[in-house]
Amino acid sequence: MTGFARTAGLGIACICLLAPSVPADDPETTGDHADRTATAWEFLPEAGFYPLYIADPVRSQSAVMLLRMADSEIPETGDSRFSLRLGGQFPIVAFHPGEDRDLGWQLDFEGGFAGHFDIGYSLDNIGWDGFYGLLLDYKPRPDLAFRFGALHDSAHVGDEYEERTGRRRVGYTREEIVLGVSWRASVRWRLYFEGGSDFGTKDFQEPLRFQAGVEFQGRQLWQRARGSWYAALDLRAYQENDWQPRVTGQVGVAIPTRRASSRYRLALEIATGRSVLGEFYAAEETYAGLGWYFDF
Repeated sequence: MTGFARTAGLGIACICLLAPSVPADDPETTGDHADRTATAWEFLPEAGFYPLYIADPVRSQSAVMLLRMADSEIPETGDSRFSLRLGGQFPIVAFHPGEDRDLGWQLDFEGGFAGHFDIGYSLDNIGWDGFYGLLLDYKPRPDLAFRFGALHDSAHVGDEYEERTGRRRVGYTREEIVLGVSWRASVRWRLYFEGGSDFGTKDFQEPLRFQAGVEFQGRQLWQRARGSWYAALDLRAYQENDWQPRVTGQVGVAIPTRRASSRYRLALEIATGRSVLGEFYAAEETYAGLGWYFDF
């Protein structure tokens, strides 16, 4: 927690120091020359520079899902679950070095909650994770974006599950420094890679994590339809799991809202590998789920 707080404080301090030093536009400068040399700060921008990883099941996002567990190594759990995810990415401030407001630097806060509730045991909460992070994004070109920052994941055992089974919390927590890159190879294809290193590792944890993914944006489903179909694949591997990957695939329909930067998604998700619940990091699970998502 202390390490993350220092990182967050440093980022905010940099903004405060840099903001006054940005020169105001020369009122006598007009035309194309003004456009080429203009710089601008934008507070609370509407859209983020770095896109969401669509099929990542443990990143901050908002969704409700019904899961059918094909296999689970978490003891005394049922075959059906309700999954709740709350949160997202919230842009704080952006700096545009030219006239294009889709390029430049941006500081984001990311926060959320993800939990599983056992339908077979009166919707007992099996476990939940809390996420937050401070991230600096850089977008030099429309098709390329980089990300650097700190992420926190604090995992917990559900009270009802703990009372029923006696399973105590092991205190799984990750305090990561992360570096990511997102590349839009074409209008329809996007690739991303991310690495994380835990700087608060406990005795039973290992520091490194790697992630990669690919996304495909399909065409509209029918003429004049606002929605279009998509497919996404996400791979995560942790040093503490001997680099055994968790594979998550998602196919669905994306429906834009009136707000340009947000959308709804109806999706089928299939995942296998390490549990998405941090407290059960040593357990493997396989599930299929149907979910309703809101990206904002």
